[in-house]
Amino acid sequence: MNRVYLFLFLILFISFFATAQTASQDNIYKTYDQLVGLENTSLYNGTEFTDSYLNTNGTFRYLERFDYVKGSVVYKGEYFVDVLLKYDVFEDNLLTKSNDNLSIFEVKLIPEFVSSFKLHGRHFMRKTIFEKSEFFEVAYEGNAINLYIKHRLKKREKALNTGVQHNFKPINYYVFRYKESYYKVESISDLRRALPEVKDQINSFRKSQKTLYKKDRDSFMIKLSNYIDKLPELDTL
Repeated sequence: MNRVYLFLFLILFISFFATAQTASQDNIYKTYDQLVGLENTSLYNGTEFTDSYLNTNGTFRYLERFDYVKGSVVYKGEYFVDVLLKYDVFEDNLLTKSNDNLSIFEVKLIPEFVSSFKLHGRHFMRKTIFEKSEFFEVAYEGNAINLYIKHRLKKREKALNTGVQHNFKPINYYVFRYKESYYKVESISDLRRALPEVKDQINSFRKSQKTLYKKDRDSFMIKLSNYIDKLPELDTL
């Protein structure tokens, strides 16, 4: 029974026997994957991954943490939920592995086949911006502007007696979409040039949020996006 027929059968099965409430879409996909086994789907269709930078100073090349966590991904047009994922920020790749505690292989998914994924409560999409296809976090979607975060890491090396030690430092940048155009923002000055009609309001917000700006630039940009999106000076998308 192929994936389409089994999926339709599963929907009918759940709809018929549900008494308290209708199962969520994620639960339907999860149950399907449990029935057929992820190893029989396209999820593990990628290349083996090996981390060459394990000797670090406590930093790592991945989003938020070193270990795998459960997330969801659209891969080759198919939606997989509650699977083990890890985002390799350094090389802009999404990784997965089996959840059966037997697999010793990590799989690097083919980037061009990953449409989107959710991890650590964040939503990522593969987008072509500035003539390059990459993963961007969809950080804010509003009436006038959208904010995308491009997560990046800079690697530095330090020679030790035990070998080369690697250090990873975030160097994220931000992309604002306004009036069908995209603007790369690495500083407040870039944003003022992109949105001159609200440059005074941007300056005022920056002054009122100095601590957040220095401590957590991503959160600052999201909060700023929400603020300027509500300003009457901006046209809606």
